[in-house]
Amino acid sequence: MRTLVCFPMKSLVKTYLPTECESLVAESAEEYFRLAKLYRPEAAVLFSEMFDEPVWEWLPRVQEVLPEGVPVIIVPLYKDESLIATVMEKIDPAGLYILPATLNQEEIREKIALILGVTQQNEELPAAKGDGIVYTLMSYGSSGITTFCINYPILLAKRNPDKRIVVLDMNAQKPDLTRFFKLQQHHLALFRPDLLEMRTALVRKWERGCKQISHLPNLYYASATCNWKSGEISNLLTALRQQFDYIYIDWGYCFPETEALHRLIYESDRNLFFVRADPFGIENAKAWIHAWAERGVKYQVMLSHLDKGQTYRIGEGISVYGVVPRISNARLIQSHRSHSVLVEEIFPPKPYVTSLQAMVDAVHADEGAVVCR
Repeated sequence: MRTLVCFPMKSLVKTYLPTECESLVAESAEEYFRLAKLYRPEAAVLFSEMFDEPVWEWLPRVQEVLPEGVPVIIVPLYKDESLIATVMEKIDPAGLYILPATLNQEEIREKIALILGVTQQNEELPAAKGDGIVYTLMSYGSSGITTFCINYPILLAKRNPDKRIVVLDMNAQKPDLTRFFKLQQHHLALFRPDLLEMRTALVRKWERGCKQISHLPNLYYASATCNWKSGEISNLLTALRQQFDYIYIDWGYCFPETEALHRLIYESDRNLFFVRADPFGIENAKAWIHAWAERGVKYQVMLSHLDKGQTYRIGEGISVYGVVPRISNARLIQSHRSHSVLVEEIFPPKPYVTSLQAMVDAVHADEGAVVCR
């Protein structure tokens, strides 16, 4: 791939590029604009330190001199990163990618390879059927969504080795899933320009931007904590449905009710509301579910933190997807600190695993919801 790189030292350029890229180096901004018109490259990689003009002046111009559809990758300095991101929101960002300023040399090379699509997939997996199911998980907080997303997909992936599963952390207020699986370098916001159009969203191989679980090649995790626009949500879900069989989205807190949240709720196949098994949690959940029912949206309850022998009453007209027993705080803290997955421990909490396994079996049998006590 012919790649035009704007960088001050020609001798170091190859250390930043994948081997599949044939580099043409511009050692000044002026030379970049000249070479871009002359050689019509297939991609461009620009280091922001090369431009003396204000960002809002040079950023729109770097695309104008290239053929239509050529991807432009910006490698920013720390001081430029936020301003470049702000300017990108004001212009047409199609084909314009910005890398995090925190990346080292090797990570820059890996991200460039991902964006340009020159990475090779490690293992061939069965393709999804194109009608993947989207589950959106939300709550009023502290109801076990993160613990569920850590453990349940593991069991689901083992039970269904021929299914492709992806779990996205969209909880911008409390990205615990991102921290647990260290997903900071597996962030789907890097590919936001691809979500402007359905065509480009469908072309992107989204699993390559995710973290693949080493012993479960059909299970992927990614961070997606971002101020998404509603159109981006729609295109992302459509693309993920084409490439995965099950999509689990940890949205977390359902407040504030943003436009993106509304789009996600309307377009998900199943909206699961996680509720702590206490009177206040149940009553608040009922109010939320009834309010959305008036707008034509169905919710199901995932009741969590249920003590042994405890009774619960949800109310008429509300479907219960599952019931998850309480796990002691000490047990959870120990698991999270050691980055241990409960369902894979030698002595896992049996009631919790039994509950999750019952849900997995129901999904495998296409039975839908299940209640396990």
